[in-house]
Amino acid sequence: MKTYVGKEAISELIGFLRDNRAHYITLVSDENEYTALGQRVEEALRENEFEVKNIILRGEEIGANERYVAQVLLPADLEERVYIAVGSGTLTDIVRFVSYRTRSFFISMPTAPSVDGFAASGSSMTIMDYKQTIQSRPPVAIFADLETLCNAPRDLIASGFGDMFGKYTALADWELANLLVDEPYDPEIAARSQAARDRCAQRAEVLEQDWEEDIHVVMDALIEEGICMLVTNNSRPASGAEHQFSHFWEMRLLRENRPAIFHGTKVGLASILVAKYYEMIRGLSKEQAVERLNKTPKFDPQQEIRKIHEGYGDEIADSIVQAQSRHLSMTEPQFEDLKARIVEHWEEIQIIARKVPSPAEIQSLLTKVGGATHPEAVGLTQRDVRDAIQYAMYVRKAFTILNLCQMMGLKLVI
Repeated sequence: MKTYVGKEAISELIGFLRDNRAHYITLVSDENEYTALGQRVEEALRENEFEVKNIILRGEEIGANERYVAQVLLPADLEERVYIAVGSGTLTDIVRFVSYRTRSFFISMPTAPSVDGFAASGSSMTIMDYKQTIQSRPPVAIFADLETLCNAPRDLIASGFGDMFGKYTALADWELANLLVDEPYDPEIAARSQAARDRCAQRAEVLEQDWEEDIHVVMDALIEEGICMLVTNNSRPASGAEHQFSHFWEMRLLRENRPAIFHGTKVGLASILVAKYYEMIRGLSKEQAVERLNKTPKFDPQQEIRKIHEGYGDEIADSIVQAQSRHLSMTEPQFEDLKARIVEHWEEIQIIARKVPSPAEIQSLLTKVGGATHPEAVGLTQRDVRDAIQYAMYVRKAFTILNLCQMMGLKLVI
C-alpha cells in the first residue's frame, strides 16, 4: 500500500494512476468534502484525460449503511474502474465495501485526520441498525493533502486524537485477552500501535506550536493504526472496550433518531470510563480479588439474553446473541477454570492495568486537543452512559476488561 501525507497529494495521485494504467475513475464524496478537496481532484483528473464518474452523496448525516451503499453501487457500470473516496472514515467505509463487492480497487483521500480506519480492510457498517465490521478490502493507496487536513474542522481533528487515545485501553484489553483466554497477540504490532499512540500524546503537550507537524503526526499515526489492523486481520490493535461503548452509543442514537457524534469523540469519552474499570482493578489486592471471584456466581445465559434484548431492542438482539455465542455457552467448569486463571495471573493483570493512565490523565489529554470530556457536551445523557455500562459488553465477542469486571462483580457507578 502506498501512503502519502503532504502538499502534493493530488499530483501524487495522478502519478500513481498513470503508473498503474488506470483510466476509468469513480470519485465519491459528499457535498462538504467535494468543496474541501473533491472538486480539485475531479478537475485534475479531467485535465489529465481520465474518464471520471462523479458521485456526490447528499444528506444531513452520511452513514455507512445500506442507503448510501446503494447510492454508490447503483451507478456502477461494466468498465474496470478505480474508486476514489474523498472524505471521512464513513465515506471510506462505504467505498471500501462497494469496491470489494464490485472487485475493484480503491484509493482513500482523507480530508480530516479523524479516524484510524483509512488503511484497514474491514468496513465499519450499520446494517439494519446493527453496528458491525464487514470484511472488505484495504485501499491500494492513501493520498492525504496536508493543507486540507490542516483546515479540517477542529472537532474532527479532536476526534482523530480521541481515537488514538483509545489505544491506551484497547491495547490493555488485547493483552488481557491473550493472558486470560489465549486470544492471539502480536507484541510487535502492539508495540507499533503503542508508538503511534505515544507520538500523538506527545504532540498534545505542544499542540499548535507547529500546526502542520501536529496534523502530519496524527494523520501518520491514524494510518499506522489501520495498517496494524490490516496486518493482524482484526481490530484488536486499535479497539477494545472503549469501542464497545462507542458502538453502543452509535446504535442508540441511530435507533432514536438523534444526531450522530464523531466516532473518535465517542471513543475518547469512553476511554475515560474504561480507564475507571482499570483503576478499580489496580485497587484490588490478590486476596480481595479471590474474595470477589468466590462471591460472584456464574452468569445466567437466559438472563444475559434478556439483557441484550433490553439494551438493543428485538430488531437486532438476535444478531448480538449469535455474536455472543461463546460467552453465552460457557459451562460452569469453564467459568471456574477462568476464575482460577485470573487468580493465577493476578500480578500480570496488575501490570497490564498499570499501563492504562488514570481517567484524569486521559481527560487531560483530551482537553489539550479540544476534545469532549463530558458526555453532556456532545448530547449524551446520564441514561446513555448508565445503559452503556450495563449493555456495551455485548457489542462484540472479544474479551475485554468488561468481561473481567463482570466475573468479579465489579460495577462502575457514575
